[in-house]
Amino acid sequence: MGFRTDFETAWRAGGHHDSLLALVRRYQEQGLGARDAYDVLHQLWLDNGYDDCEGTSPLQDNLEYIMEKLWYEQPATR
Repeated sequence: MGFRTDFETAWRAGGHHDSLLALVRRYQEQGLGARDAYDVLHQLWLDNGYDDCEGTSPLQDNLEYIMEKLWYEQPATR
């Protein structure tokens, strides 16, 4: 499996944002760049229609949290 599959499976299963972030960090330790991880998560965001959605759900909240952590913790990768 790859990053997107592993992340999406854990995310859809209702994984807590701390465990989801730990999953991202494990992939980063294996060489996944922060920008590459962010791009995958952003694509999940778009694929789920969250760009056009005003409401929130636990899934949306968790994904947004991880995306923000990647974006703000590693600004040099933007």
